[in-house]
Amino acid sequence: MIITAASAAFGPSLLALLGSLDCNWPGHPRVRVYDIGLDAKTLGTLSKHQIEVVPIPPFCPHWRKHFAWKIWCWNNAPARDILWMDAGMVVLQPMDELFEAINRLSYFVVPTYHMLTENASLNACRGCGVEPSFREGKITLAGGFIGFRKEGQMSEILVEALSIAKIEEFIASSEKMHRHDQMIISLLFYKHLESVVMLDGMIYSGWLSPQQVAGQKVWIHRRKLAMSDQVYYAARISSVGQPHLPAPPEVPNPFKAWLSAAISAPERAIRKLVKRRLQGKEKPYDGIRDKS
Repeated sequence: MIITAASAAFGPSLLALLGSLDCNWPGHPRVRVYDIGLDAKTLGTLSKHQIEVVPIPPFCPHWRKHFAWKIWCWNNAPARDILWMDAGMVVLQPMDELFEAINRLSYFVVPTYHMLTENASLNACRGCGVEPSFREGKITLAGGFIGFRKEGQMSEILVEALSIAKIEEFIASSEKMHRHDQMIISLLFYKHLESVVMLDGMIYSGWLSPQQVAGQKVWIHRRKLAMSDQVYYAARISSVGQPHLPAPPEVPNPFKAWLSAAISAPERAIRKLVKRRLQGKEKPYDGIRDKS
Protein backbone atom coordinates (compact mmCIF):
# COMPACT_ATOMS: atom_id res chain seq x y z
CA MET A 1 0.00 0.00 0.00
CA ILE A 2 1.08 3.58 -0.74
CA ILE A 3 -0.02 6.06 1.91
CA THR A 4 0.11 9.83 2.11
CA ALA A 5 -1.62 12.69 3.93
CA ALA A 6 -2.50 16.29 3.26
CA SER A 7 -4.23 19.40 4.54
CA ALA A 8 -6.10 21.91 2.38
CA ALA A 9 -2.90 23.80 1.56
CA PHE A 10 -1.49 20.66 -0.06
CA GLY A 11 -4.69 19.60 -1.85
CA PRO A 12 -3.41 20.50 -5.36
CA SER A 13 -0.07 18.82 -4.65
CA LEU A 14 -1.86 15.70 -3.41
CA LEU A 15 -3.86 15.43 -6.64
CA ALA A 16 -0.67 15.90 -8.67
CA LEU A 17 1.02 13.10 -6.71
CA LEU A 18 -1.89 10.75 -7.39
CA GLY A 19 -1.92 11.61 -11.08
CA SER A 20 1.85 11.13 -11.35
CA LEU A 21 1.46 7.65 -9.88
CA ASP A 22 -1.08 6.73 -12.55
CA CYS A 23 0.97 8.29 -15.37
CA ASN A 24 4.43 7.14 -14.42
CA TRP A 25 3.95 3.98 -12.36
CA PRO A 26 1.31 1.83 -14.08
CA GLY A 27 0.08 -0.92 -11.79
CA HIS A 28 1.29 0.79 -8.62
CA PRO A 29 -0.06 -0.51 -5.29
CA ARG A 30 -3.35 0.83 -3.99
CA VAL A 31 -3.32 4.24 -2.32
CA ARG A 32 -4.79 5.47 0.92
CA VAL A 33 -4.99 9.19 1.73
CA TYR A 34 -5.09 10.43 5.32
CA ASP A 35 -7.05 13.62 5.92
CA ILE A 36 -5.50 16.27 8.17
CA GLY A 37 -7.81 19.07 7.06
CA LEU A 38 -8.53 18.65 3.35
CA ASP A 39 -10.94 21.06 1.65
CA ALA A 40 -14.30 20.00 0.24
CA LYS A 41 -13.17 20.37 -3.40
CA THR A 42 -10.22 18.02 -2.97
CA LEU A 43 -12.32 15.54 -1.01
CA GLY A 44 -14.89 15.61 -3.80
CA THR A 45 -12.22 14.78 -6.38
CA LEU A 46 -10.91 11.91 -4.26
CA SER A 47 -14.44 10.55 -3.82
CA LYS A 48 -15.09 10.80 -7.56
CA HIS A 49 -12.07 8.61 -8.24
CA GLN A 50 -12.91 6.22 -5.39
CA ILE A 51 -9.64 6.92 -3.57
CA GLU A 52 -9.79 5.85 0.05
CA VAL A 53 -9.67 8.74 2.50
CA VAL A 54 -9.29 8.24 6.25
CA PRO A 55 -9.59 11.13 8.74
CA ILE A 56 -6.95 11.10 11.45
CA PRO A 57 -8.48 11.12 14.94
CA PRO A 58 -7.13 13.31 17.76
CA PHE A 59 -5.02 10.48 19.17
CA CYS A 60 -3.10 12.90 21.43
CA PRO A 61 -3.46 16.60 22.32
CA HIS A 62 -0.84 17.68 19.76
CA TRP A 63 -1.87 15.13 17.10
CA ARG A 64 -1.84 17.73 14.31
CA LYS A 65 1.48 19.33 15.28
CA HIS A 66 5.13 18.30 14.81
CA PHE A 67 4.13 15.69 12.17
CA ALA A 68 2.98 13.38 14.97
CA TRP A 69 0.11 12.41 12.66
CA LYS A 70 2.58 10.93 10.18
CA ILE A 71 3.87 8.37 12.67
CA TRP A 72 0.27 7.50 13.54
CA CYS A 73 -0.42 6.88 9.82
CA TRP A 74 2.57 4.53 9.57
CA ASN A 75 1.10 2.45 12.38
CA ASN A 76 -2.50 2.63 11.18
CA ALA A 77 -2.07 1.64 7.51
CA PRO A 78 -3.80 -1.74 6.99
CA ALA A 79 -1.09 -3.41 4.95
CA ARG A 80 2.00 -5.44 5.74
CA ASP A 81 4.25 -3.46 3.38
CA ILE A 82 3.77 0.30 3.15
CA LEU A 83 5.38 3.10 1.17
CA TRP A 84 4.92 6.55 2.65
CA MET A 85 5.13 9.54 0.31
CA ASP A 86 4.68 13.17 1.37
CA ALA A 87 2.09 15.01 -0.70
CA GLY A 88 4.62 17.55 -2.00
CA MET A 89 6.30 15.19 -4.47
CA VAL A 90 5.67 13.53 -7.81
CA VAL A 91 6.65 10.11 -9.14
CA LEU A 92 8.74 10.07 -12.32
CA GLN A 93 9.24 6.33 -12.96
CA PRO A 94 7.98 2.95 -11.71
CA MET A 95 9.44 1.93 -8.36
CA ASP A 96 8.59 -1.74 -7.86
CA GLU A 97 12.13 -2.27 -6.55
CA LEU A 98 11.18 -0.44 -3.36
CA PHE A 99 8.95 -3.29 -2.30
CA GLU A 100 11.73 -5.73 -3.13
CA ALA A 101 13.95 -3.74 -0.76
CA ILE A 102 11.23 -3.98 1.89
CA ASN A 103 11.02 -7.72 1.24
CA ARG A 104 14.75 -8.15 1.83
CA LEU A 105 15.41 -5.61 4.59
CA SER A 106 11.97 -4.99 6.16
CA TYR A 107 12.40 -1.29 5.29
CA PHE A 108 13.91 1.23 2.94
CA VAL A 109 15.19 4.69 3.82
CA VAL A 110 16.95 7.55 2.08
CA PRO A 111 19.32 10.09 3.68
CA THR A 112 18.57 13.79 4.01
CA TYR A 113 22.30 14.62 3.78
CA HIS A 114 22.07 16.48 7.10
CA MET A 115 23.67 15.24 10.30
CA LEU A 116 21.61 13.98 13.20
CA THR A 117 23.52 16.26 15.59
CA GLU A 118 21.86 19.15 13.73
CA ASN A 119 18.40 17.64 13.33
CA ALA A 120 17.71 15.72 16.58
CA SER A 121 16.91 17.53 19.82
CA LEU A 122 18.16 16.60 23.28
CA ASN A 123 14.55 15.83 24.23
CA ALA A 124 14.23 13.45 21.28
CA CYS A 125 17.35 11.64 22.47
CA ARG A 126 15.86 11.35 25.94
CA GLY A 127 12.56 10.07 24.55
CA CYS A 128 14.35 7.46 22.43
CA GLY A 129 16.52 6.38 25.34
CA VAL A 130 19.91 7.38 23.90
CA GLU A 131 22.64 9.77 24.98
CA PRO A 132 23.12 13.04 23.06
CA SER A 133 26.51 11.74 21.88
CA PHE A 134 24.68 8.89 20.12
CA ARG A 135 23.81 11.35 17.33
CA GLU A 136 27.43 11.95 16.37
CA GLY A 137 28.55 10.71 12.96
CA LYS A 138 25.03 9.68 11.92
CA ILE A 139 23.05 11.08 9.00
CA THR A 140 19.36 11.93 9.36
CA LEU A 141 16.91 9.63 7.59
CA ALA A 142 14.13 11.20 5.52
CA GLY A 143 10.62 10.96 6.90
CA GLY A 144 8.93 12.10 3.69
CA PHE A 145 9.79 9.02 1.63
CA ILE A 146 10.16 5.81 3.59
CA GLY A 147 8.90 2.23 3.59
CA PHE A 148 8.31 -0.51 6.17
CA ARG A 149 7.30 -4.14 6.55
CA LYS A 150 5.11 -4.06 9.62
CA GLU A 151 6.29 -7.28 11.16
CA GLY A 152 8.72 -8.26 13.91
CA GLN A 153 11.34 -5.71 14.88
CA MET A 154 10.17 -3.10 12.37
CA SER A 155 6.65 -3.25 13.78
CA GLU A 156 8.10 -2.78 17.26
CA ILE A 157 10.07 0.28 16.08
CA LEU A 158 6.91 1.86 14.65
CA VAL A 159 4.96 1.25 17.85
CA GLU A 160 7.80 2.71 19.93
CA ALA A 161 8.00 5.74 17.61
CA LEU A 162 4.31 6.45 18.14
CA SER A 163 4.56 6.12 21.91
CA ILE A 164 7.40 8.67 21.86
CA ALA A 165 5.56 11.01 19.46
CA LYS A 166 2.58 11.15 21.83
CA ILE A 167 4.76 13.03 24.33
CA GLU A 168 5.03 16.52 22.87
CA GLU A 169 8.38 17.51 24.34
CA PHE A 170 10.02 14.51 22.64
CA ILE A 171 8.78 15.31 19.11
CA ALA A 172 8.60 19.11 19.20
CA SER A 173 11.45 21.18 17.81
CA SER A 174 13.33 23.36 20.28
CA GLU A 175 15.60 24.74 17.53
CA LYS A 176 14.92 25.72 13.92
CA MET A 177 16.77 22.75 12.38
CA HIS A 178 15.14 20.02 14.48
CA ARG A 179 13.12 17.64 12.33
CA HIS A 180 10.20 16.17 14.31
CA ASP A 181 9.27 12.72 12.92
CA GLN A 182 12.63 12.37 11.15
CA MET A 183 14.67 12.69 14.32
CA ILE A 184 12.59 10.07 16.12
CA ILE A 185 12.62 7.45 13.36
CA SER A 186 16.34 8.09 12.72
CA LEU A 187 17.31 7.64 16.37
CA LEU A 188 15.25 4.45 16.66
CA PHE A 189 16.65 2.94 13.46
CA TYR A 190 20.23 3.51 14.60
CA LYS A 191 19.36 2.28 18.09
CA HIS A 192 17.73 -1.01 17.05
CA LEU A 193 19.35 -1.96 13.74
CA GLU A 194 22.91 -3.21 13.54
CA SER A 195 23.48 -1.13 10.42
CA VAL A 196 21.15 1.05 8.34
CA VAL A 197 21.15 0.51 4.57
CA MET A 198 20.19 3.64 2.61
CA LEU A 199 19.01 4.08 -0.96
CA ASP A 200 20.27 6.91 -3.17
CA GLY A 201 18.68 10.13 -1.97
CA MET A 202 19.21 11.85 -5.32
CA ILE A 203 17.31 9.12 -7.17
CA TYR A 204 14.45 8.83 -4.70
CA SER A 205 14.29 12.29 -3.11
CA GLY A 206 15.74 14.74 -5.61
CA TRP A 207 14.66 18.25 -4.66
CA LEU A 208 16.19 20.61 -7.23
CA SER A 209 14.33 19.48 -10.33
CA PRO A 210 12.86 16.37 -11.99
CA GLN A 211 16.15 16.05 -13.89
CA GLN A 212 18.54 16.53 -10.99
CA VAL A 213 20.32 13.23 -11.70
CA ALA A 214 20.14 10.52 -14.36
CA GLY A 215 17.51 7.92 -13.54
CA GLN A 216 15.73 10.08 -10.95
CA LYS A 217 12.44 8.53 -9.82
CA VAL A 218 10.97 11.05 -7.37
CA TRP A 219 10.96 14.83 -7.34
CA ILE A 220 10.21 16.62 -4.08
CA HIS A 221 8.94 19.81 -5.68
CA ARG A 222 7.84 21.52 -2.44
CA ARG A 223 4.87 23.06 -4.27
CA LYS A 224 7.06 24.43 -7.07
CA LEU A 225 5.38 22.22 -9.65
CA ALA A 226 4.39 24.20 -12.76
CA MET A 227 0.66 24.85 -12.95
CA SER A 228 0.46 23.13 -16.34
CA ASP A 229 1.99 19.95 -14.89
CA GLN A 230 -0.22 20.14 -11.82
CA VAL A 231 -3.31 20.34 -14.01
CA TYR A 232 -2.02 17.57 -16.31
CA TYR A 233 -1.46 15.12 -13.47
CA ALA A 234 -4.71 15.94 -11.68
CA ALA A 235 -6.65 15.24 -14.88
CA ARG A 236 -5.14 11.77 -15.14
CA ILE A 237 -6.02 10.32 -11.77
CA SER A 238 -7.49 6.82 -12.21
CA SER A 239 -6.67 6.78 -15.91
CA VAL A 240 -3.94 5.23 -18.01
CA GLY A 241 -1.92 8.09 -19.46
CA GLN A 242 1.35 8.52 -21.22
CA PRO A 243 4.43 8.87 -18.98
CA HIS A 244 4.92 12.53 -18.26
CA LEU A 245 8.02 14.30 -16.94
CA PRO A 246 7.25 17.67 -15.32
CA ALA A 247 9.11 20.81 -16.25
CA PRO A 248 11.93 22.03 -14.00
CA PRO A 249 11.00 24.94 -11.72
CA GLU A 250 11.42 28.31 -13.36
CA VAL A 251 14.68 30.08 -12.63
CA PRO A 252 13.79 33.62 -11.54
CA ASN A 253 15.27 36.58 -13.34
CA PRO A 254 18.37 37.51 -11.25
CA PHE A 255 17.54 41.21 -11.21
CA LYS A 256 13.89 40.62 -10.31
CA ALA A 257 14.92 38.20 -7.57
CA TRP A 258 17.40 40.74 -6.16
CA LEU A 259 14.83 43.54 -6.33
CA SER A 260 12.16 41.41 -4.65
CA ALA A 261 14.56 40.42 -1.88
CA ALA A 262 15.67 44.02 -1.38
CA ILE A 263 12.08 45.23 -1.11
CA SER A 264 10.76 42.40 1.06
CA ALA A 265 13.72 42.04 3.45
CA PRO A 266 12.91 45.14 5.58
CA GLU A 267 9.24 44.15 5.76
CA ARG A 268 10.14 40.62 6.90
CA ALA A 269 12.56 42.00 9.49
CA ILE A 270 9.89 44.30 10.91
CA ARG A 271 7.36 41.46 11.10
CA LYS A 272 9.86 39.22 12.91
CA LEU A 273 10.75 42.01 15.34
CA VAL A 274 7.10 42.69 16.14
CA LYS A 275 6.44 38.96 16.54
CA ARG A 276 9.34 38.59 18.97
CA ARG A 277 8.16 41.60 20.97
CA LEU A 278 4.64 40.21 21.21
CA GLN A 279 5.47 36.53 21.72
CA GLY A 280 9.02 36.52 23.01
CA LYS A 281 11.64 34.37 21.25
CA GLU A 282 10.54 33.20 17.81
CA LYS A 283 9.36 29.61 18.00
CA PRO A 284 10.62 26.84 15.70
CA TYR A 285 8.29 25.51 13.00
CA ASP A 286 5.62 23.32 14.61
CA GLY A 287 4.79 21.30 11.50
CA ILE A 288 1.47 22.94 10.59
CA ARG A 289 0.99 24.78 7.30
CA ASP A 290 -2.64 25.60 6.59
CA LYS A 291 -2.13 28.53 4.22
CA SER A 292 -1.56 27.89 0.52
